[in-house]
Amino acid sequence: RLRRRAMATLLGHLRCRLPAAIRCTAGAPAPTPSFARMRCYSSKPSRFGAAKKRTQVLEKEPEAAKGDWTATQPSRVQQPAPAQSTFPSYADVRERQQQQSGSQLDNLSEGVVAHMRKVYATLGIGIGISAGASIFAMATPLGMVHPLIPGLASLIPLMGLMYTSKHTHSSTLRVGLFAAFAGLSGWAMAPLLGIALKMSPMIVPQALAITTGLFGTMTALSLFAKPGSMLKLGVPLGAGVLMLLACGVAGMFVPVTSAWYPLLHSVQLYGGLGIFTLYVAYDTQNMIAEYEMGEDDHLKHATDLFINFKAIFQRVLLMLMGSNNDD
Repeated sequence: RLRRRAMATLLGHLRCRLPAAIRCTAGAPAPTPSFARMRCYSSKPSRFGAAKKRTQVLEKEPEAAKGDWTATQPSRVQQPAPAQSTFPSYADVRERQQQQSGSQLDNLSEGVVAHMRKVYATLGIGIGISAGASIFAMATPLGMVHPLIPGLASLIPLMGLMYTSKHTHSSTLRVGLFAAFAGLSGWAMAPLLGIALKMSPMIVPQALAITTGLFGTMTALSLFAKPGSMLKLGVPLGAGVLMLLACGVAGMFVPVTSAWYPLLHSVQLYGGLGIFTLYVAYDTQNMIAEYEMGEDDHLKHATDLFINFKAIFQRVLLMLMGSNNDD
C-alpha cells in the first residue's frame, strides 16, 4: 500500500512539471492506480474535430439536381467549328458532275453561260489584236525581225497573267497584259504569214476557216459530252506538250539533212495539231469546273483558249503551205 501511494505522489509531481500544451484538462478523471491504464487528453483541439466541422459545412451546400450529370462535370469550352470555304472544292465539283445526268450543256447554269460569253468575247478581241499586230508588222520593217524575239517577249505578259489575280491586281493592268500577249504573238506570226501570202493569197483565209471549224467542233463536243468527262485528258495532254517541247529542242540541234529531222517535224506538226485540238475540249470543261469552284477570271480562261487557237492555226497554215508547195 505504501508503495502505491509513493507511485501516485511521484506521478502527481511529474504532471505539474509538464508544459501547459500537453497537460490534462481540469475536468479529466483522476488517474487510476495502474500506470498502463492512465490516459491524458490534451487541451489542444483535435484535427478530427476540424474535419467534422468541414463535413458539416459541405453537407449544408445545395446538392446538384438528380439526373443532371452535367452539374458534376467540369465546364468545357466549346471549340468553334472550323470555317468552311465559301466555294466548293475540286473533289466536290467532280463528285457533283459524276452524279449529274445528261450532257454538259444541259447542266449549265445562268452564271456559267454569262461567264462563257465573256470569255469568248475576250478571245475574239485577242484574235483581232493579234491579226492587227501581224498586219502592222508585215507593213513595217518589224516584219523582218526574227520571230523568236517577239515569241520570247510574249512570255513576259503571259507569266504576268498567270501569276496575277483579279482580286489583288488592277483590271486595267491585267487587260493590258492580255493585249500585250496577243499583240506580241501576232508579231511573231508575221514572217510566216508573209511567206504564206506570197505563195497564195487564199492560204491564210483557208487556214483561219479550218481553225475556226476545228475550234467550234471541239467546243461543241465538250458541251455535248458528259460533265467532267474531258477533264480526264489533263495528264495525257500535259505529257504530250512535254513531248512536243522535247522534239522542238531536239529539232534545233538536228540538221535538216538528217533522217531524224522529218520525224521530229511530223511529230511537231501532226502531233501538236491533235494535242491542241483536244486541249480545246479540255479547257472548255475546265473553264466550267473552275467557275463552279469560284474562279471567274475570264482573262485567264480566254488566254488558255487563245493559245490553243494560235497553235492550231499555225499548224494548219504549215500543212496548207506544204500541200501548196507540193503542187
